[in-house]
Amino acid sequence: MPARMKKLVYIVDDQPSVLEAMVMLLQSIDAGWRVKGFASPLAALAAVKREAPDLVLSDHQMPEMKGGELLEEVRAAAPNAVRIIISGYVDVQALSAVTSAHQYLTKPFDALQLKGLIQRTFAARARLEAQGLAAVVTGLRSLPSLPHVYYSLLTELGNERRSVDAIAQLVAKDAGLSSKLLQLANSPLFGRGALVSNPLEAVMWLGTEMVKAVVLSQEVFRHYAQLQSQEIDLPRLWTHCWQVAQLARGICLEQDLSRGQAEEAFLAGLLHELGKLILIDNFPGQFQAAWQAARRAHSPLTPVLLRRLQATPAQLAAYLLELWGLPKAVILAVACQEGPEKDGSQEFSPATALYIAEQVATRKWPPDSLAVADWNAEYLKAVGCESDLSVWQRFGADGF
Repeated sequence: MPARMKKLVYIVDDQPSVLEAMVMLLQSIDAGWRVKGFASPLAALAAVKREAPDLVLSDHQMPEMKGGELLEEVRAAAPNAVRIIISGYVDVQALSAVTSAHQYLTKPFDALQLKGLIQRTFAARARLEAQGLAAVVTGLRSLPSLPHVYYSLLTELGNERRSVDAIAQLVAKDAGLSSKLLQLANSPLFGRGALVSNPLEAVMWLGTEMVKAVVLSQEVFRHYAQLQSQEIDLPRLWTHCWQVAQLARGICLEQDLSRGQAEEAFLAGLLHELGKLILIDNFPGQFQAAWQAARRAHSPLTPVLLRRLQATPAQLAAYLLELWGLPKAVILAVACQEGPEKDGSQEFSPATALYIAEQVATRKWPPDSLAVADWNAEYLKAVGCESDLSVWQRFGADGF
């Protein structure tokens, strides 16, 4: 068997002391990485053209060329390279607008944070190659970065002096987000009874994991708010995701899964259609052709996309969520939403709940005019819930 090639990592920073420290840090993290530093973005770009790296880690504010501009050139010269922006001088909202980067970090950060980001990025790429999706990902013009409001929330939660009140204030700055959290907190599915009337009460009642889920999903749909598509009605798709998320959470609790698993299913439900948005944004013509072909053939969309692009929306969504570092159970549920048997488990899980919720919601409240895939009766029997279908189909209608 041939020896495994070392990963090639380029670091670009115009401050020599920072560059030297970064190179030493990455070399110490993993002996399997070949790390090269460049004080000049132009020199780095020339090196990219000579030898394509696996990853480019670039500062943003540099005199010759901004990091976002450099990574745009890297995308053209070495489309398979993972691209990460690091900056201590640009706010997170501005960084999230850099569409040439797969991910971003703000200074200061710790070694474990950087190591985790790079390792899961390489792992996600390896899975893409194993699934034959590398060509599709190479063709992506842009992927959304982790939304800045969500990043701010994670920062607040990581602060030992954090308080529910501080999180509520962060949420309260956004009227749309506050409204969505209040709607969720007052949903009959949560069984509170008393009216929740302000963001502080909503945060206290829902808990931080639920708040994080709503924040992330709201920001994702805002990222694609201006997306033009004759096939997808974005408000209708968002409503569908909301329905699926609440139903998936309720199913988990009915099956006596933990609250944490129910929250994972809820987050997976909110984000499970993200792959369609990625495809429309990056491959609008191919998506439209696949949609029309599926409609003519009275077929679900996924098998048509798989034949034409060798990729499914679920696979692309899972890839992005892995880059963002979301929980493994959430990524698995999204990846296996149309075929939960693929995870090899015969236990009821958040992936099972998402699959059932998607099937039920799509039949009761269709998000579009396309055909729905048949139920996977063998899988439902294997996890012991085939007889519960009639219950799921009646479940939670008042909560939507």
